[in-house]
Amino acid sequence: MIEPIFPCATCTRFSRIPIDIFFKVDTHEPDPQRDYPVQIRKHADIPQAKFMTFMKNGIPPRGTVLVAWQTDSSTELISETQLNIVDRAVFIGDIVKRDVNSPMSGTVIGTKLSVTIAPIRMWPEVESIRSHGSYERLIGDDTHGIPRSLVPAEELEVFRQHPIGALIIYKDWIGRIDDAYDEVTLRLSNGTVVAVENSEELEPVDPRLERHEVGDYVSTKKGNLRRGRWIFGAFTPNVEPGGVVIAVRTVSISVQWLCRRMGGPAVPGSSSSEPPFELGLDEIEKEVKVYDNMKKPLPTLSPLSTTISETSPDLTAGQRVRFKDLAGACVKYAPHIKKRPRTETLGYDTNVFTVQTTSTSAIVQWQDLSVTEDKATDLLPDPVDDDDQVWPGEVVITNDKKEQDPANQSAENWYTEPAKVGVVQTVDGTERMATVKWFPDASVKFVGNDLLPGSTTGVASGPEEKVSLYDIRSPTALSRRRGDFVIIHDASSHTSSDLDWFGEVVDLGLDGQVIVRLSAANPVRDVKVSPDRCMLAYGADVDDAIAAQDQMVDGMSDEDDFDDEDDESMDDGQDFFEMWYEYPDQNGRRVSAEEENEDDEWATDDEDDLSSAADDMDVSAGGSGEVDTSKTTPEAQPQSEVGSETAFSKTENPETNSDTQTPELFSFSSYPNAPPAFDILESEPPKDHKYLASQSELGQQRMRRIQKEHKILRSSLPPGIFVRTWESRLDLLRVLIVGPIDTPYEYAPFLIDLHLGTNFPTQSPEAYFHSWTNGSGPVNPNLYEDGKICLSLLGTWHADERNENWSPSKSTILQILVSLMGLVLVKEPYYNEAGYEVRQGTAETALSSAFYSEKAYFRARGFVMHGLTYVPEPFQEEMKWLYHQEDGPKLLEKAIDAAKDIVARSEGGNDGEKRDGLRRISGGAVIALKRQLDGMEKLRAKGSD
Repeated sequence: MIEPIFPCATCTRFSRIPIDIFFKVDTHEPDPQRDYPVQIRKHADIPQAKFMTFMKNGIPPRGTVLVAWQTDSSTELISETQLNIVDRAVFIGDIVKRDVNSPMSGTVIGTKLSVTIAPIRMWPEVESIRSHGSYERLIGDDTHGIPRSLVPAEELEVFRQHPIGALIIYKDWIGRIDDAYDEVTLRLSNGTVVAVENSEELEPVDPRLERHEVGDYVSTKKGNLRRGRWIFGAFTPNVEPGGVVIAVRTVSISVQWLCRRMGGPAVPGSSSSEPPFELGLDEIEKEVKVYDNMKKPLPTLSPLSTTISETSPDLTAGQRVRFKDLAGACVKYAPHIKKRPRTETLGYDTNVFTVQTTSTSAIVQWQDLSVTEDKATDLLPDPVDDDDQVWPGEVVITNDKKEQDPANQSAENWYTEPAKVGVVQTVDGTERMATVKWFPDASVKFVGNDLLPGSTTGVASGPEEKVSLYDIRSPTALSRRRGDFVIIHDASSHTSSDLDWFGEVVDLGLDGQVIVRLSAANPVRDVKVSPDRCMLAYGADVDDAIAAQDQMVDGMSDEDDFDDEDDESMDDGQDFFEMWYEYPDQNGRRVSAEEENEDDEWATDDEDDLSSAADDMDVSAGGSGEVDTSKTTPEAQPQSEVGSETAFSKTENPETNSDTQTPELFSFSSYPNAPPAFDILESEPPKDHKYLASQSELGQQRMRRIQKEHKILRSSLPPGIFVRTWESRLDLLRVLIVGPIDTPYEYAPFLIDLHLGTNFPTQSPEAYFHSWTNGSGPVNPNLYEDGKICLSLLGTWHADERNENWSPSKSTILQILVSLMGLVLVKEPYYNEAGYEVRQGTAETALSSAFYSEKAYFRARGFVMHGLTYVPEPFQEEMKWLYHQEDGPKLLEKAIDAAKDIVARSEGGNDGEKRDGLRRISGGAVIALKRQLDGMEKLRAKGSD
């Protein structure tokens, strides 16, 4: 929570406190406006060009945030310098840091929240204030609350019994309330009381309210009052149709069902089929139980852990609350808190208060097991974009698999079993190392990411071992976090009324057991169970999945618009060589060649443009098809829109701080026996070509275009790229790219299959990347393990400019390949993640970038080993020449020497050189790299033999 530090004459003190600050990036279809009901505003300090860029790509420019203000329902892009943080909401299980450059993070294991409150106003206060038209005075301010002391949130509770987002238990099902319909009772100006016929026809003074609350002043139509249920008095036509809400009762709810209990005694009337989407008043009053995670067990029923930290209720500014012990509060906070007698409100309880401000502290368990209490404003949320990060108490498995029993070699390998299962004790974030205690009796098997029934972990015991973070991972099926809601398998209920099968994870034991609080049980108690007995019912992962699903459904129509725009953009692309030959003006900005009117008919005169473009290439005298790298390689680190071919010139963003050198391409012109960069083979395509089974008939126009593509590839391929096709299948290509020097991908082979489909070149080619990481994770944000390549030219990335999409008359295969070399296989691949390019050059991302680079480096060494062990067809001779032959570049020897240099430099101590993840890496990465180094040494010895 923040407030502006600039003066604003039109705003009261609390009139511009935002309740939410966030920005969302949709990789393929960014559109920030669709998430807000009103137009996003621009603060005066934000340049118009930056604002328009944000509205296009959804990424706030560096130094700005998107703020949703509390009182006027507006959303504004504003500079960080205009804001002060007054509080930050933290929740159990959140990952936080104290400093952006710190490698150590911590887990929030408890919260302490205090709030200032103000009583709602009732008639006649509302009438007198409403006549002056001041909404701020209507809702109250801190002068009517407690000016000198904060109220602990534990003394308060949310007034509403069925809030949106609450978890409910219905028979043997767990659900989340997505929507609700309320019966609203009003007190009118003449003192009469009526439950209106239709609460949806009520119009609140505050248009932001989604549900009516006690104390709100609302207006409506007279017919809505006349047809209502009159509780006190009768309808009078001359009374103003509006009043104060004095009671709200939920009469129906809409539920998102999450999961059901498995095993255990059946609840009468329950079934395996999902309950109805809507539940009425009878079900709500008799069978629905709202889960209250604020209920705590007696000390005698919670002796399991001394590290359990209690949490405060989740309260935000503007929320309606009441005291759990109003009589005690009236004494403790006299004279500011006074009880409003029911006699003044005809028997209705209107002792409701509005939260004005919040002040949050967090109890944090750090990765070294230390525990501290910090103000929330002194902590920074950690986005945890690091897949290799773990925390104490987390169950992990090794990447190595358990060796199969020789007696069962005939059995199908339909499941995987890790070599070891353990629980994290401590973590050294700087060196990327973890101390792990193993489960001696674990028997854990996975089918994909799902845990096989019968898997057990047991209890961790025995000595601790230091391992690299890159050698372990935390499987989703066994990972439980504080704040997760889980269903316990085989709960020992003797009666169906004892809800001991559903609860919240409140602690992670260092023995691998989790402590679950059964707040719905009678009595409330804590139990210790192994993670294999806990099925995740609701947590951050489930919430994100539901949100993603909702967003996908909401954005389906937008997706169609994107496709139309993509087709339309085929008319407006620049000539491909004009994109490469853009030069900076005196201000360092790109100046592109003038766009010409072009024809949609790709098979006519525009083919001459492709040929002339190829002729303009600076082909080396050696005839090896090499290009002048000064014209084709990027002068600065490219942005994350890797399909933006214009990024081969200087970047448009003057804020991008790129002190990195241009990756060096291999030059093979000095090798007279170098294999051709492009060749058409007489043999048959390899059987493992991704598109071998695709349709192969070639029409005359398509054949002409393919021949033009071949002509360009034969003359203009940059060094380090080899392309092969086949006389029998000219529509298929296989590409071998050697990673550029001074990147995490140096010396490593990358194999890509292309298919010039039946709609080529109207549509872009199909492309498939052969990932050789063996399921350990991607080697690059744009190269997926399933073979997908994220590139705007391939239609797999949203392009900001139309000339970044595939154009049938201008785009070429060569463009795609050069984009892969210069925009994907880059020095700092971390910034290829969606929306991350705005962070490039910032101190807060330097460490994350280094960690990503070091991981990509040793994974790419695995590509070297895989490519030489399972030599890809038809590059047998090329791989031999590249990596082994004495008269070749001997890339294997270069890769070994470079890896040895990195190990020596990283183990040699800190000599002032910063860790960049490429030339100096962490201790955990050294362990992984040494393993790859040993493998490459064996391959060198084998190759020499």
